[in-house]
This record gives sequence, C-alpha cells and structure tokens, in this order.
Amino acid sequence: MKHKVITATPQKGVSVSTKALRLGFLLLLTFTVGYIGGTFVTDEAMVWYNTLILSSLNPPAAWFGIAWGILYVCMSVAAWIVWGRVSPRSFALLVAFNLLWPFLFFYLKSPILSLLDTAIMIILTTITICKFWEISKVSGGLMVPVLLWTLFAFYLNTITVLYNTEVGIWFGII
Repeated sequence: MKHKVITATPQKGVSVSTKALRLGFLLLLTFTVGYIGGTFVTDEAMVWYNTLILSSLNPPAAWFGIAWGILYVCMSVAAWIVWGRVSPRSFALLVAFNLLWPFLFFYLKSPILSLLDTAIMIILTTITICKFWEISKVSGGLMVPVLLWTLFAFYLNTITVLYNTEVGIWFGII
C-alpha cells in the first residue's frame, strides 16, 4: 500500500488557535516529562554519579539538559505536524520510556536497567520516525536528532555498565 507523503501545512482545515493549543500541549507534555525526570537527579544521585567511571566522550552534565530541551522541541513539533494522521502510540511510549530512564539510572542507580530502557527508546524512536516519515518527511526528519542522541546515550550508558557493574567483570574489563 503506497502512502501519500504530505509536506504541506500541517493539520489543514484546523483553526490557528487549535493548532497552537495542540503544539502547546505537546511542548508542555515533553518538557513536563523532562522536569519530572530531573527530579530523580537528586544531590544523593549526583554523589553516586560522580563515583562512576564514565566514557571520555561523556559531555558535561549541563549539556544533557540543553540537548534534551532541543530534542523535546523537535519531538513536539514532529508530533504536532502529524497530529491526527498517525497513531500516537509509538510517540507516547517513547515519551514514557524517556521519563523512565532517569528513574532507572539515578533513582534506582541501575545503569543496566537504564541501558535496556535506552535500547527500547532506540526501537521506539525508529518506529516513530518511520510512521511520521510516511506522513511528513519534515516530521520524520525532526525525529532523526532524537535517534542520534539516543544512540549516543546508548553508547555512554554501555560504557557506564561495562566499567561500573558486574557486566564489566564478565567481559574482563574490570
């Protein structure tokens, strides 16, 4: 079945105020997830984090907030463009697993569980890109930086697992 790619104005026939409300809702959703996730990054969690052996490519902690802020805008605009023309399931799951990561990593102090979460986020982001791309190349394209950052996060999380957990012992790393 061939899908028509729509590149015109998103949500044709919908009032400007409704479009604005939808975009506002999506921005509020993603940034709220970011805010809630940030509540798991406590002083105690940072003390633990600062004891970990990290990748030499690990950026400064402040960069994560900046990167995710940009990515939340990309995600929100991408979902807004395809609003009502694609099932929101993969996007909603992606947002949920995005919220789960800081809980697993910082609150539970489990790099292994957070690595599994990141793997799921990679799969969900890829599915979301494909679904959004069928409707709008712009929408699908806006999700590509999310995938690239999540792949980088997977690498960082993998290094953390290998150098700070029993998995590293199994592979003879530590």
